[in-house]
Amino acid sequence: VAKQLFEAVEFMHRHGVAHMDLKPQNILIPPAGGRLSIIDFNTSLRVKGIRQRFRGSVGTTGYIAPEVAAGGLYSAIRADLWSCGKTLE
Repeated sequence: VAKQLFEAVEFMHRHGVAHMDLKPQNILIPPAGGRLSIIDFNTSLRVKGIRQRFRGSVGTTGYIAPEVAAGGLYSAIRADLWSCGKTLE
C-alpha cells in the first residue's frame, strides 16, 4: 500500500498537482491486485515544483504538515509527503 501511495503522489506531483488533503478517507485501497486510487481533489493546488511556496491552512487536522497548520509559507509537495507519512502511521 505504501509503495502504491507514494507512486500515486509522485505521479500527481510530476503532473503539477498537490492534493493537500491526503488522509485515509481519500485513499481507496482495492482488493488484491488492484491499483490504489486517490480521491477528493477539492483542496488541490497547481504546482510548478518543490520550491514554489503557498500560504494558508488547508487539509484535515491530524494529517496537515506543521508549516501548513501554522499558516506560514510552505511547499505543497512537501506537505503532501508529510500527509502520506501521517496516513501510513
